Amino acid sequence: MTGVVNLETRQAIQQFLDGNFTSLESLGLVEELLKEEERTHAQLEREVEEACDAAKTVSAEATNIANSVHEQAMGLIDVHSQLVESAGNESSWEFRDGTEVMELVSALAAELQKHQKLRQAKQYIDAFIAVKQISEQAERSLERDGQGVLSAYGSAVALLANEQEEPGATISSAQYLHEYAKETVREIWTSAERAASDKQSESLHKMGWPGRVEPSAADLQQFGSSFAVLAGLDRIARDAYDILERNGIAQHSRDEAPLALQHMARQVDIRMRYHFESARGTSRADRPEWWLGQILGMVRSLVPLLELHVQRLHDGSGLGELDVRNEFIRLVLPIVQRKLARDRPAYIDNGLVVAQVVRELNEFERTLQEVYFYDGAGVLDDLLWDDDVFGAWVDAERSAAMEAYVEDSAQPDAFVQLYEDSMVDADHPKPSRIAHRAVQLVVGIADRYAAVPSCMRRLQMLSTAQFPVMIALIEDIEMQLDEFSRVSLAFLRDATDGTISATQSPIVVRLQRLATWYQTAWYVEDAVRDWNDQAMYVDMWAAVCRHAAGSADPRDWRDSCDDWDESDRRVLDDTDGSVDDKWLDGGIWERTVTTLNGLKQRALQLMVQAVCKDVVGQLRAFRKKSSWASQGFDTDISPELSSLLPELAQLVGLLSSLLPFVAAVHVLRSLAAEIDTFVVDRVATAHSFNACGGQQLAIDVDCIERILLSSASGSALRTSSGRVLAKAVECTRVLACPLDDSEQVGDMALALYEWGPVILDKAADDAEAAALVRKLGICHLGVGQVRQLVRCRVDFIASYDNQSA
Repeated sequence: MTGVVNLETRQAIQQFLDGNFTSLESLGLVEELLKEEERTHAQLEREVEEACDAAKTVSAEATNIANSVHEQAMGLIDVHSQLVESAGNESSWEFRDGTEVMELVSALAAELQKHQKLRQAKQYIDAFIAVKQISEQAERSLERDGQGVLSAYGSAVALLANEQEEPGATISSAQYLHEYAKETVREIWTSAERAASDKQSESLHKMGWPGRVEPSAADLQQFGSSFAVLAGLDRIARDAYDILERNGIAQHSRDEAPLALQHMARQVDIRMRYHFESARGTSRADRPEWWLGQILGMVRSLVPLLELHVQRLHDGSGLGELDVRNEFIRLVLPIVQRKLARDRPAYIDNGLVVAQVVRELNEFERTLQEVYFYDGAGVLDDLLWDDDVFGAWVDAERSAAMEAYVEDSAQPDAFVQLYEDSMVDADHPKPSRIAHRAVQLVVGIADRYAAVPSCMRRLQMLSTAQFPVMIALIEDIEMQLDEFSRVSLAFLRDATDGTISATQSPIVVRLQRLATWYQTAWYVEDAVRDWNDQAMYVDMWAAVCRHAAGSADPRDWRDSCDDWDESDRRVLDDTDGSVDDKWLDGGIWERTVTTLNGLKQRALQLMVQAVCKDVVGQLRAFRKKSSWASQGFDTDISPELSSLLPELAQLVGLLSSLLPFVAAVHVLRSLAAEIDTFVVDRVATAHSFNACGGQQLAIDVDCIERILLSSASGSALRTSSGRVLAKAVECTRVLACPLDDSEQVGDMALALYEWGPVILDKAADDAEAAALVRKLGICHLGVGQVRQLVRCRVDFIASYDNQSA
């Protein structure tokens, strides 16, 4: 049987090799030397047997001598007792010659001492022979009789147990014999475990593992035999654990997994070390799917054997209840931990690899739990709570995202619309390239850390890696809007002199820029709103609210994020904790949504300002028209509007294509209100009119109104009166109203001579004048404005003044 090779043995082996194999030619003597050694070994075996026989003979003789001495001593004791009885109180040792008595006592003591030594020698030899016989039994049974090995191991352990029960036992009192007994126990355990595990491995390979396991009856029998030996060793070691531990040779604790399962897991470990923990090309930290897939494949191939065969063997082994499938998976996970620890420096050097490892590891553990019903602890949490590894991942995500964003935002086409108008419906945002890129970056980060189970770690990733991208985009939009407000509005029409086409017009270019910023903010806002409703972010918001616990505004959670510790982790990750309901309507992205909506409204307002300023600027010629009191009028528009109307039509169509319906309606309503006010304040009430001039103004207003209504949003521009320029239209009704019934009244219920004096009469009651205005169908102009318009009717005022005079 193979024993422990000590230093002296190694030296002897080295000397033997050096003395017999000094050259290559000497290797030809191997066969002869082997035969010589076999003869020597046989001779030594015979000598050992003769020594054992001699030891037995000596032991028998020593036993006879000891018995003889014992009988003589007992006889002397009887004689002494008789003498004492016959002499009464007199000393029984008072012979005529005292020297004979002393010689007798000395001889008796010497015989007793000799007896004791012989007895100890016999016990020592008996113990040595017992240990030797146990060792030989184990060696003989090692290959063919598993139960014999178990019997030998049990006997060897029993010898050590007897020592503990008998403090004066021979083995425990003889140091070298005691060490020999312990060494024998170790050797039997080691040899039996090795032989059984080798047979178990051999049977597994015969079954087809690590591929698909297809066992035959002979394979299962061989596997069962080796399993029985390992289970027997396990059981004996557990039962005698206290004894073995006191002797310093405890091979297996009560809490350890069964030996058979340990050796099955070791087969996985061997392949892992060979393929993925060596210098081979497959040992790559950036390919976790390789080694995790390999482990999962080996587990998959063994699970049927574990469930159908190993579980039954274990249940009959007397080792207690155990789910062998679950226990085997638990034994495999330390292999995963060791691989992760080995690759840890690579994770710290390249944090983005951690994302891939986390994703694959999460999928690996999910498969173990859902497919193989593993209910133990995993290893993902240990990896994520390594601050150096997680910190490297967060830093790498932030750096990569910001680098990509900065690179893309520096491109000339960063805010250029990504898709053509025909590809996106008007009521859906049309993203710019930078908006699309920013959303992609944030979503990509979220996808990579979605496998992280801890809300605290997710929040740290959100705060450190995702929010900076959104902040950078918001700052870029703000900068663009600030620059536009500072420069563009001041020089909206710089030296165009009417020769630049509509598509090249500065207002068109500026509106396109503003629309792009609006669409950018809108697209990202829609994306962020969607994120706010996703389960992952809802859970994160609930964790933040739970952490605030009513004492603070949870929206300020980023202020303390960097200082979170283990106590914060327990609160944030406690999914059963209570949450303040008043905050649940918000969301983790609430402030981002608010900011983006504000940018969107600001861009929209700048569009209103730009359009209104441009249109009003072109209406200056219309305002400066020399006379509205002509003797006749054409059905054509005023010449002063000829340059405005085509561009106004272009602007209206452009706004409808650039903006969604609601936004376009907002801009066009603001533009209509600006034109309406301009016509009333700068044209209708600022010039002198006769009925023909009023009719000309009505034609011009109607033309402008039809252009505004021609857009896709036109129907939403009508007021309660059904008109877009309600005040301007009412102005034209007053200014075009016929003087008396001899003229065609048109849509006015009364001629101007019938109601004009009432409006101009200072003594008239205001309520009566207001009622009259409403009776005329004028609802949007006040009495004062109507009075002012009447005074602008020079054809009426001249006769009215004469009559008044």
